[in-house]
Amino acid sequence: VILATNIAETSLTIPGIRHVVDAGVHKVRGFDPRVGESLLVEPVSKSSARQRAGRAGREAPGFCYRLYTEADYAQLAEDAVPEIKRCQLTMVALQLKAAGVGNVLGFGFMDAPPKRALKHALLELYALEALDDRGELTELGRWMAEFPLDPSYSKAIHASQAAGCTREVIDIVALLSVDSLFYVPADKRDESNQAQLVFRSRDGDHLTYLNLLRAYLAADGDPEWCREHFVNRRSMRHVLDVRQQLGRLCARLSIDTARSCGTDLDAVLKCFLAGFFHNCALLQPDGSYRSLNGSQTVHVHPGSSLFGKKAPAIFYDQLVFTTRLHARAVTAADPLWIAQASPKLYGRLSTSTVVHAP
Repeated sequence: VILATNIAETSLTIPGIRHVVDAGVHKVRGFDPRVGESLLVEPVSKSSARQRAGRAGREAPGFCYRLYTEADYAQLAEDAVPEIKRCQLTMVALQLKAAGVGNVLGFGFMDAPPKRALKHALLELYALEALDDRGELTELGRWMAEFPLDPSYSKAIHASQAAGCTREVIDIVALLSVDSLFYVPADKRDESNQAQLVFRSRDGDHLTYLNLLRAYLAADGDPEWCREHFVNRRSMRHVLDVRQQLGRLCARLSIDTARSCGTDLDAVLKCFLAGFFHNCALLQPDGSYRSLNGSQTVHVHPGSSLFGKKAPAIFYDQLVFTTRLHARAVTAADPLWIAQASPKLYGRLSTSTVVHAP
């Protein structure tokens, strides 16, 4: 028996399945320029419902039990919304510009994404200095397009050359490429949290992840060490693969990936702010954070090393909306660093706008 999820819609044939229970919903990732990424439960499409039912009859006749009425099925959309209509388009816009497409807004997409999302992507590229005042690709933008990364990560790698911390920045970019570096068994939650304390940095998640990678490499990826520290070994192997790929790309662009800042880790954080200045929030008198871009109330994700702590300002890898707006991969920042990272946007940011944590 399979309780159908998105996974049950794949082409994999699992032997012996005769019964499928279809709840009629799935979790869908979407992107809104105002609030960031969302992960919401929404009704499936008719094509998805047919895929789920098909899992029961791959080898022999089977049954699909749909937990919704025939009238509800009739109201479902025929097909799922294409991903290009619900994802962040900054990378898409950069690649189109690099391919010589001058008018991205007028490009003939097979499934045209919302104009608002495209405009937001172009504005973000302008803020990252990948586009000039006329909307043309800059030298920096052409350089960033060489990387198969979100442009914010490419900008951080570019900034690391001058700061002399390319090795650390590439390591963290690779670490941010996976969803979960740790695993937390339901019956060992306290043990898992305790085991992770050894890696935690008081500055936040970016340096916590860097500490984890260094410890993993020192342990030579030992499976027993991973079990003791509740480290997701499969994710860490993927991190090393991404790290290797980025190293090859940097070598092709004559970037010295061996350059390290040693113990001056503030330089690493400033490099990430160069790419993620649009993902910043300031502490408010009530203890919450308000994003500088969009003025949204954001909450530090419970899995973050900064959860329950207060910093005058933070920056984060992404916003995810579930029951409320959570910032993931969060690190404390000096508000003046934010102003220096993007003087066009935050040049007037001063200490008078900041609430200092006690």
